[in-house]
Amino acid sequence: MKKFVSALMASVMLMLVISSTAALAAAAPNAVQGESTSELSQELINKANPYIKLQSQTFTLSEEASKNLTEDELGLVNKALDSANNQAKNISGDVTVTTTDNNSLKVVPTNKFSTASINTSSYWDYELLWWGYRIYFSHQLINDIKSKALYAGGIGAISGSTLTGILSSLGLPGWIGGIVVGIFLVKGASIVYADNGRGVYFDAFWAGDPASQAVNFVTAKVYGA
Repeated sequence: MKKFVSALMASVMLMLVISSTAALAAAAPNAVQGESTSELSQELINKANPYIKLQSQTFTLSEEASKNLTEDELGLVNKALDSANNQAKNISGDVTVTTTDNNSLKVVPTNKFSTASINTSSYWDYELLWWGYRIYFSHQLINDIKSKALYAGGIGAISGSTLTGILSSLGLPGWIGGIVVGIFLVKGASIVYADNGRGVYFDAFWAGDPASQAVNFVTAKVYGA
């Protein structure tokens, strides 16, 4: 699976540019921006979901969407689709990609096929959706993060760079670590305390500018599996 080189910037809003190489992306920081109203909301995602199609690793919007979404909403959704499709195009040919029942793309071991989205029996997992990335950390992984954080004074006391090192030592790819650390810098210890014994999900939504292929750490969601 692919590997990334990640760098982070923290502010009221943090952005992570993801330019795919190998199986998905190499991460680099984007310019710091202020909060914007032109971002995907959960309400808009739910409203647009019925009109999103995924065929041949390409996300598209059905014509019916124009009857139910406003012009501004259509603009945001199309920008999100641009970001998702740019990511999907750069998935390398040496991995197997499947379309899941969740209308997402998922990298699986070569010559394997699965319509399942997140595999909650895995140590960690992820999928690419039209609105961004969903990342899963198992209960065991969360406990391993907590255990290693004790040496740095506890999860609430560690820095972003320390957490980056912890995630790397646990075998997480750099791009996954980059997103999770960016979310941690905004949302703090909720990234581990959301675990209710079944692990944690991170939903990282695209920022408004499709050219940046960036995720918005401020609007990211962290919740128990």
